[in-house]
Amino acid sequence: MKVNKKTKAKTRAKIIEASVELITQKGYKDASLREIAKLAGVSNPTIYNYFPNKERLLYGYIEYQHIKSAKILAKIDDFHRYTLREQLQTLIETEIELYLEDREFVVQIASMVFDSSSLRLEGIYATKERFIDIVDEMLSVAIDANEIKKPPFREYLPSLFWDYYIMVVAYWVEDDSDSFENTTEFIDHSMGVIEALLHSDILGKSSELGLFLIKTHLLSSLQKYSVPKRGFDIIKAKLKEINYEE
Repeated sequence: MKVNKKTKAKTRAKIIEASVELITQKGYKDASLREIAKLAGVSNPTIYNYFPNKERLLYGYIEYQHIKSAKILAKIDDFHRYTLREQLQTLIETEIELYLEDREFVVQIASMVFDSSSLRLEGIYATKERFIDIVDEMLSVAIDANEIKKPPFREYLPSLFWDYYIMVVAYWVEDDSDSFENTTEFIDHSMGVIEALLHSDILGKSSELGLFLIKTHLLSSLQKYSVPKRGFDIIKAKLKEINYEE
């Protein structure tokens, strides 16, 4: 019997939630997929069909949090009235609040990524598509509403904001201040910088400077290096002719 998308999503969520509970209790190394399947109430073939290994399950957890964040934002009645900074900051704070419920689990993931390197950072980055889509939509709305001018390299900004998000999570994992006040301040201050950059002309001026340097200096330098190369190619050609004639 064909399983519909809604049923698949529920099964996937059950597996992820069971993995969080078991890995928090036993640790990543000692928790097996079979035990997670039992706790989630699914068969062994089913869990392997969704997650062939524990590493993929951890990446699935991150994607799951992005989905939950998107649903939470969608339920905010006046979210469309928020400024771009308010929208972006609400996204970050919503993700952190969701992680707070599973902090011990998230700390394990973070230590495996940033300390032991037993998880690949590029694997974490492979989960960014849904997060980037959310940010991309926020930027598009802000540009269309003339809240900000279209910045240079617009298409790369959502990915850059993902990098910032990873930095915030890494900071929060190490934060031992009361109620994570340091993380709150870090987000406030850093988002202030991001807001100032998006509303200023500094990105445009910086790109103009970069293009100027490329056109006037980098290209001329490459041309200088290309002259000896052409001379070398001519010499090689002449030598080949001499060998051939002999």
